[in-house]
Amino acid sequence: MGNILTRSELEYHFDAVLNNNYKDIKSNKKYSYGRNAVKSYIIETHIFKENPLRDRVLASVLARAKEIDSETKLHETNEESLIYLETEQLDFYVDIADPRYMVFHSADPTKQSDPFIKKFYSANGYDSIWLPVPLLLQTIDFGKFWGMSVSFQQALDEPENDEIGGPEETQDVSLSVKRHFAKTFFETLINSDINNMLGISKLSILRGDSIKDSSTDRKFIIDDIKYNGKLTAKGNSFSRHSRLVYELVNLYGDVIDKFETYGMSFEEGYLSGNPFTITFSKKIEPKKLVDLMFNGNQPFRLWGMEDEIGHKQYRVYAVDMHNGNHGNKLTFEITSDYIRVSLPKHACANTLLRLFANLNHYVDAMAKMEVVNYELKVDLSRTRLS
Repeated sequence: MGNILTRSELEYHFDAVLNNNYKDIKSNKKYSYGRNAVKSYIIETHIFKENPLRDRVLASVLARAKEIDSETKLHETNEESLIYLETEQLDFYVDIADPRYMVFHSADPTKQSDPFIKKFYSANGYDSIWLPVPLLLQTIDFGKFWGMSVSFQQALDEPENDEIGGPEETQDVSLSVKRHFAKTFFETLINSDINNMLGISKLSILRGDSIKDSSTDRKFIIDDIKYNGKLTAKGNSFSRHSRLVYELVNLYGDVIDKFETYGMSFEEGYLSGNPFTITFSKKIEPKKLVDLMFNGNQPFRLWGMEDEIGHKQYRVYAVDMHNGNHGNKLTFEITSDYIRVSLPKHACANTLLRLFANLNHYVDAMAKMEVVNYELKVDLSRTRLS
């Protein structure tokens, strides 16, 4: 793949991969041996928030990749914002047009590309993007709702009458639906008394000509959008896929930019900024949540010591173990009904969306996040699923 030097050549290459995969699916219902899906991974970094020098960006990407695979090589193309990252087993074309949200494109085996990307963004300063349920549902505006997956593990409540026991015996939900059943399935769950377990982990979006159109030249793409910013494409149009990727980057980036305007600071005797409030759809046990959130481990990556300031009320000064937030502590107030978070000025708002997304998958899928004049909540009027 090293002979690709322009975006048009990249599109031509991935169009060929997509078309061959699509022909396999139509004729054999599966990929032929050696074929792999086209995937794009969005990686966020707060290292390059302020218009960095291009050489610094390239040096950082290469240094991080070499920590994973010492044989990694970085090759330039004819376009400044497109680079080729070659490891011993993998090929990535990386779009650095917006260095804060890099996009890694690949058609290599998922069992190899997924672990590499996860290791890449596990370093300090890098992370995946995080799409809480309300934000992931907004991607339905990008096309036609085609399917969904749900992943939820109840991390606070102990199963009743548990005869087996053990840490692996948790209450959880894991399922997927596609096409005709997807909307009915969504409507049934969203209107049920277990909707707080509707932790949507993936949405499938159809974009392009009607899937019923049997013409050979119709252009379409079906993208599986995961809540960690991985997109898997099926269809025959890489350009439609890449446009959807960058619309997702814009959607996510706009939220991050907005959140960072509310950062708290105390300057010249005045307190500025606003706290964020995450309100639960049901009462929770706050001490259990404190123990879950602030142990420094995955998935929250927060560490702090709590002070009990009232009956079932806690305050925690915490640090983000992943991106550090420039050494600033985040302040949390936790009760049975809500979490209130104060984000320091100049801190990375990625911490907030990581927190909210993981609360959706481990505590309450119907929680909502609010700050002055803005909120993220499950709003069916915006999804065309009402």
